[in-house]
Amino acid sequence: MKVLYVCTTTDMGGAETALRTLALCAKEAGHNVKVISLKPLGSVGKDMQERGLSVLSFDLAGKWNPLETAGVLARLVQEIEQFSPDVVHAFLYRAIQLCRLAKRRTSFKLITTPHYDLSHKGYFLRLLDRALKNADDISCAESRSTADFLEKKQKYQTDKVRLVGNGVDLAVFCPNENTRKAVREQFGWKKQEVVFCCVARLSPEKNHRLLIDAFSAVQARNPAVRLVLVGDGPEKEKLWALICKKGIEKSVLLAGEVSNVCDFLLASDVFVLVSSIESLPISLLEACSCGKPSIVSKAGDMPRVVMHGQTGFVCAGSDQVLLSALMAELAENAPLRQQMGLAARKRIEQYYPAPEKTYLKIYQEIQ
Repeated sequence: MKVLYVCTTTDMGGAETALRTLALCAKEAGHNVKVISLKPLGSVGKDMQERGLSVLSFDLAGKWNPLETAGVLARLVQEIEQFSPDVVHAFLYRAIQLCRLAKRRTSFKLITTPHYDLSHKGYFLRLLDRALKNADDISCAESRSTADFLEKKQKYQTDKVRLVGNGVDLAVFCPNENTRKAVREQFGWKKQEVVFCCVARLSPEKNHRLLIDAFSAVQARNPAVRLVLVGDGPEKEKLWALICKKGIEKSVLLAGEVSNVCDFLLASDVFVLVSSIESLPISLLEACSCGKPSIVSKAGDMPRVVMHGQTGFVCAGSDQVLLSALMAELAENAPLRQQMGLAARKRIEQYYPAPEKTYLKIYQEIQ
């Protein structure tokens, strides 16, 4: 089977890493796989190339430009006709809409997976999605909140919507005391120091400013705490300026974009993600799978993953006082951290398996 994956970007992110895992799985299953990135190749795209996948970039600019978009659409149609895929699987908003438009010019089977919270898109973007949605042969939702929005608000046909939730490779993301000790030694984190970790793009919707404010309050009472921000993005310089302004630069590590996310999760003690916009972040699932308690906001499916008081805590994404209190509670209560971490791992094992096999079955189904 020929499978063409089309994604808006191949930068480091949840959707992009999910695409990489799925594309590699499809290749290992014997399928002929090709990947198209609308924007210039990012680190995930380059990694896929190094692993033997065929990856093509259209070098699309950041904003919608009518002339450029028309040219990219024509090129996409040409690539589809030349490759003649049995299935086209599109990820992220712009790639999905362009693939839907391409179906008006040539025939192919289309599967879409948004990997974003469409409810936070602008009115006209939601209207465009609603107008083009019937081009999908199957519309997959990576979270329950996304599935509900597509069906109830965007009026997707229920029989076309499939819930294929994000999941995690339990064998890769699992507790490992040796790795934990080695990474902590590398960064000079002492045994008694409690490390909070956030894995997310450094962009406004991830609410890093709130996290830094809350951490600063905790650190003032408990000097033996550390914060690691894994990821890169447009807010990096502003966040570092805020960290320096608060005088906590010696307690905070901006790790940047890394390929070994699992190492940072294992070395940490608590995962924190208080985004204002989310669907079902893979980084949260990975942290839970590594046996870490989490503190999350109420965005997307995160409250479905984190059972408040059992596997972590859920709070409003704007309440710095409550966030500080919850961080302080976990910083000072090692038995609770261990108890919640064990429960988090069990919950992932039970409810969040890796989705690749499900997708491959869907590919066979629509033939």
